[in-house]
Amino acid sequence: MSNVLFYSHTKEDLQRVVKMVLDEVIKTESILSSSSITPDDRLSQKQAAKFLGVSVTTIITWKKQNKIPYYSVGRSIFYSKKELLEVAKQNRKAK
Repeated sequence: MSNVLFYSHTKEDLQRVVKMVLDEVIKTESILSSSSITPDDRLSQKQAAKFLGVSVTTIITWKKQNKIPYYSVGRSIFYSKKELLEVAKQNRKAK
């Protein structure tokens, strides 16, 4: 049995997709390099929830309500540990 390949996209389609991917990578790099957040300071939603001792659902709710700062790169969401600590300190003082 031979390997049969079917091509349904043109060279231009492939070039367009590669350009879109590269543009997204460049955008991501520019956002990450322009922010003061180091890789050690970055937390995923799950890590942020664990860090603050709340559920992931609570983190998502706070994010939607703009109660905590977050960064969005493409479809990825991340948080700054330093910024979350500041918010936590401010909220503790407000009580």
